[in-house]
Amino acid sequence: MVVVGVGRLGSAISVQLRKAGWPVTVRTQSPAGRRQAKRLGLAEADAAAMSRAELCLLTVPDAAVEPVARAVAPLLGRTTGLVHCAGALTLEALQPAAAGRPTGSFHPLVSVTGPETPLAGHAVAIATRSRVLAPLLGRLAEALGLRPLRVPEEGRAAYHAGAAMVASGLVSLLDAAIAAWRAAGVSEREATAALAALMRSALAGAELRGTVAAFTGPVVRGDADVVQAHVRGLPPDVLPIYLALQQRVLAHAAARLPRPTVARVAAVLGPEPARRKGTRPPRR
Repeated sequence: MVVVGVGRLGSAISVQLRKAGWPVTVRTQSPAGRRQAKRLGLAEADAAAMSRAELCLLTVPDAAVEPVARAVAPLLGRTTGLVHCAGALTLEALQPAAAGRPTGSFHPLVSVTGPETPLAGHAVAIATRSRVLAPLLGRLAEALGLRPLRVPEEGRAAYHAGAAMVASGLVSLLDAAIAAWRAAGVSEREATAALAALMRSALAGAELRGTVAAFTGPVVRGDADVVQAHVRGLPPDVLPIYLALQQRVLAHAAARLPRPTVARVAAVLGPEPARRKGTRPPRR
């Protein structure tokens, strides 16, 4: 097997496959990639390794998938599976270079920060039209401890957007919450530790009971006065994030709250929430 690219994902897959006993070589064109491969003890793929590889995995940025596929395809065997790891791309991205080879996609749902990031225990979106390549990708997932997930080709954009929302989006949300705490006078270090732990407990509750049952806080209770205090106290750059998220909470919580209470909370979360000191939501 050849892994093209020795960035975060490529190095993680290569190192962990090697630990699982798979014969893996890597291919990279950059000096930084070669240094990374050497540091990790990964052998670089020569012409012979490329031509006899059963599988060629492209772990490159989305925009690089097509040009890299065109560059490596002439070096591969006629039956080598050509597979990309780009979550948003369909199999069509590989067709110009495939030349009859089986194609597929293999997108681990892991926020990978380096070769030491564990892949086991997570899901991986797999797609292929090849009956030969499908079991090979299944064995690859099994070797890495990943749970296969099938995503329809026409839904790739929405699938990838959802994944991004709970990967970098979740980190962005944590960053905004830390900014709110810093405005309250809490140090970034203390805020990060406390809020990350809170986030883990909230996610554990959602996984155990479902998202709707896991919602907590003043919006769920219908406490418009507390929500108004939040609106007045948040930094301007954090407020729009808070409003968007709490409006979604209210959409789920509304069925369990009295209609006047829903109206009061909705007024606070409206498009132009009152921030002037002493302003209170209208009572209805």
